Formats: sequence, C-alpha cells, structure tokens
Amino acid sequence: MPSFSGFGEIRTPRDLVRKLEYDLDRLAKSPQDQYAAFDFFVTAEHIIDWIHPKDRAARTTLRSSSPLLQITSHIANGAKHFEATAKHLRSVADIEKFRVVEPGCVEDGCFEEPLVVHLTPAEEKTMGQSTIDVAALAQRVLEYWKTNAPEA
Repeated sequence: MPSFSGFGEIRTPRDLVRKLEYDLDRLAKSPQDQYAAFDFFVTAEHIIDWIHPKDRAARTTLRSSSPLLQITSHIANGAKHFEATAKHLRSVADIEKFRVVEPGCVEDGCFEEPLVVHLTPAEEKTMGQSTIDVAALAQRVLEYWKTNAPEA
C-alpha cells in the first residue's frame, strides 16, 4: 500500500505553524473571512496529530493541557464535522458573525462583520471573557504554537 508523509513541502509541525501564520494573515486582512478561519483552526488542531501521529493518549493529554487547545479542538471539530457532538468538546457555545453598522450608512465599508466565538461558562472563567474575536483567538493560538511546536 503506497504511503506518503506531509503535503508537498509541508512536512513538520513547524511547517504547519508557518501555514497558521499565512492563514492568520488572511484573517487579519478580512476578519469576516470564514474560509481563512476554518483553515486556521483545522490546521491548528492537527498540529497535535503531527506531533504524536501514533500515540492517541499523548494527543489527548496535550489537547487537555491548555484551554486554547481545547477551544481550538472544539472549533475545528465543529467546523469539520458540521456539529461538535463529541463529549470532550465543551469549550465553545457558538460562533457567529457579529454585525455592527454605522448609523445612516448603506454603502460598502460602513459595516463590520467579524467572527466572534462565544465561550461556555467554564472556558469564560479560564479565559477571563465570554466572547472573543476569532482573529484575536487565532493570534493567541499562533503564539502558543510558535512557543510549543517541536522543531522537527
């Protein structure tokens, strides 16, 4: 049975961190970009799989070690599987576009639609807030992986 590792030149967890930087740049330029947010969180979730490809217990331990990783897992699995129903996914209550319109304005550029994550009460205590802008959350996740992803 043929096998391969990685995807093109994306071969290590650090390569996925560089992809996160690319996805976050897309999200920073367009905070309402659901595709960039989807790409970012699904990639961030799978860094753990690349670190521990054959050790499910190590993946579970790492995911449960950080509220950021738990939130990332909930977002990624909810997005990837349409609905987050697994028992361990308890961090996110909802994700929505938050619409703010300037009074009297009806042309393009007069309103913002950033994606916002609504945290569950338990994660609100851990994170110190009940909602967080997706781009701000992504920045925190990127910083986590810049610090914690292995070199090879």
